[in-house]
Amino acid sequence: MSLEQTNCDDLKAFERRLTEVIACLHPSTTRWRIVLIVVSACVAVGAGQWLMDPETRVVPFSQSLANHPFFILATLMFLIIVLLGVQKRVVAASIITSRTREVLSDFNMSCDDTGKLILRPRPTTFS
Repeated sequence: MSLEQTNCDDLKAFERRLTEVIACLHPSTTRWRIVLIVVSACVAVGAGQWLMDPETRVVPFSQSLANHPFFILATLMFLIIVLLGVQKRVVAASIITSRTREVLSDFNMSCDDTGKLILRPRPTTFS
């Protein structure tokens, strides 16, 4: 086997593995994205109900919050998922592709969002 054939096989194997890793991340990324959207919407709805309640201006702050358990629960759920790093899981595939692009740029290559390699033409040197 020639050196070029070996290099080509290595690139194909790398591309195959990269697309596999990115493809495996998409289902979990979609699930976490849905969870984050639903919890954010619950916080927004709860906050709207809390702010529109006429008793909010009259009663003390703690009593006002106690009158709106949906808002408290939604806010606690949002804080828990943020502390667990769900926002990182939502963008995990794009983090991997951007870091891979940084490394591949040293070798005059890049990759698309699905992990397919993009070979750039070799720079010509004028002497």
